[in-house]
Amino acid sequence: MDDLHAEFIKEEMPNRVRLSTSCCEINCGGQADIAIVIQHTKPPKINHDLVANVCERPSVVARCPVAAIRPAMVNGKPSLEIDESKCMCCGACYPPCPPMQINDPEHSKLAIWVGGKNSNARGKPTFMKMVASGLPNNPPRWPEVSAMVKKILYTYKEDARSWERVTDWIERIGWPAFFEKCDLPFTKYLIDDWRGSRSSLNASTHIRF
Repeated sequence: MDDLHAEFIKEEMPNRVRLSTSCCEINCGGQADIAIVIQHTKPPKINHDLVANVCERPSVVARCPVAAIRPAMVNGKPSLEIDESKCMCCGACYPPCPPMQINDPEHSKLAIWVGGKNSNARGKPTFMKMVASGLPNNPPRWPEVSAMVKKILYTYKEDARSWERVTDWIERIGWPAFFEKCDLPFTKYLIDDWRGSRSSLNASTHIRF
């Protein structure tokens, strides 16, 4: 955020820009013009010695959206186990049970989503769409993510009309032009707008890992 400090002070964007961050792709931050989201690619590693003292196991089991977690006894202590064939690495189990550590320097990447909007003053609410994935997780400055966010933001600043939100700007110019103007690589993991996309499930907010 300090990389964009001048933009907060000057307020020269065409319209308000909401930035959000989230520790997983459930994205508790809600819809945002630009969202920075962690992508976990490996199931959590469980510290079985701490689970019984720190976690309320029924709550953790109930929190999993794909029923991949179940109670277990490990070394004679109450703990949890994960069915890795079901786990989608969303990270929902970590907040109620920190011993289920999922963040990992090697197996946690970042993604950028754009075009989300909750308000409907001038147009209907819209869902975010992923435009970049697999960005390196390089704390504490995350230079690759910062550079890409600034590239998107400054392209929007230069190209959008007055009072256009990010999603309004993209809808006007189209997604192919957005990727071209922002100099972003397009891969199979991102959205597409070809007519056969419904059969590929690679359209709109559907994503493929």
